[in-house]
Amino acid sequence: MASTFEDYAERLEARRLAPGGVAASDAVATAIGELDAAVAAVEGHGFEPTPFAPAPELAEAVGIGDAELWIKDETGNVSGSHKARHLFGVALAHRLGASDGDSSDAAPYAIASCGNAALAAAVVARAVGRRIDVFVPTWANEAVVDRITELGGRVVRCERRPGVPGDPAHHAMLAAIEAGAVPFSCQGTETPATIDGGRTLAWEMVDALIEHDGGAPARLDRLFVQVGGGALATAVVTGLAAAVDRGDLARLPVVHAVQPQGNHPLVRAWDTLALESLTPERAPNTRDSSYFLDRIVRAQAVPTGALDNGRRAAIAESIGPATGERLQELVDLLRYDPERYMRAWEKEPVSYASGILDDITYDWVDVVEAMLATGGWPLVASEDDFRQAHRLAHEHTGIDVCPTGASGLGGLLALTAASGGSGSTGMSPGERVAVLFTGQMRPGDADPLEAERTRSDS
Repeated sequence: MASTFEDYAERLEARRLAPGGVAASDAVATAIGELDAAVAAVEGHGFEPTPFAPAPELAEAVGIGDAELWIKDETGNVSGSHKARHLFGVALAHRLGASDGDSSDAAPYAIASCGNAALAAAVVARAVGRRIDVFVPTWANEAVVDRITELGGRVVRCERRPGVPGDPAHHAMLAAIEAGAVPFSCQGTETPATIDGGRTLAWEMVDALIEHDGGAPARLDRLFVQVGGGALATAVVTGLAAAVDRGDLARLPVVHAVQPQGNHPLVRAWDTLALESLTPERAPNTRDSSYFLDRIVRAQAVPTGALDNGRRAAIAESIGPATGERLQELVDLLRYDPERYMRAWEKEPVSYASGILDDITYDWVDVVEAMLATGGWPLVASEDDFRQAHRLAHEHTGIDVCPTGASGLGGLLALTAASGGSGSTGMSPGERVAVLFTGQMRPGDADPLEAERTRSDS
């Protein structure tokens, strides 16, 4: 089977870096083939399209049996998650740009991560013969840390310092970059090419839908995507937008970004912008309008806990899908004054879905734009939502997904819970809904079925 990067070589931004530019298809194909073979030599296999298929039993279990639930399964991808797609995109950009070389004697790569991204980076760095410094939190998964060390990565554990906002591992990575290391991360703010590689996931989804439907353009109505640092969601929504531009996808799905109760900086950014965008004539009069309008008049940043998922749904309905100049106006606000909307979480993040505990969402504007453009809204999932999603995924699919990997499904559960059983989720019968299962279980991960076994034993 051909490498997924070979399949989509002509769509990658990295091809512009090849000698001769976009016309140099042979150089791009050669670089992809060599890199993919090198990854396979380390991992046992290279990049192949991962499954994307309906999951009717899971749809019934989560309460949307009248919808068509599709699961994108990344658990069998290189290094066991979607993250290697991102880092392969970066390595390809380096190879085609030839600005950093591939020698182990060159400056080391540097990444900040709590798990899957760090492991993916170590695999790809080993494949290209590059040293890598991996900055992780003190609570990083020991099995992942051991594997990174086996691959030759230098692991640096980073403690959180009182009074210092932001991720300590990210701070340490930035210091290493300042000292001469080469960014090799899943934060597009430091490593833009990481978004390029991740778009292949979206294109595989669209092609699977086209094949299923017997022709283009494909239909996808709603997407739930978990958000930590934001590179995954940014890659997926921009990849889907590119598919719309190509005529492969009929329209963008309604987008729901999913974050935990324990930290949701992207949700807070959307809340702030959405409240400011309301006018008295458009305020939702069934959802305590006076409260919302007071927030707008004072024009203050939205405090933690100011909104819930039901109110966000009402606000999104009031605003409606933004288009044209209105959409551009809102996005310009985000780019003009980003610190007003996106701020590091004030407390140490905590969640069952530990892989999305980024203090700040680094790649976020494109995600907010996609929600605005599609009439979507972000969802805060409870710890019970995440635990239930993990359990249901294991009970009703054959996918060995980890707690973080199933957290997008937690967002779907949060949406159905927000309806209070009334069915007012905004979803229509027959909708085609996508959820991403992004990473595999590892030693030390929570057992999704433990609570069920305990109840059975008692």
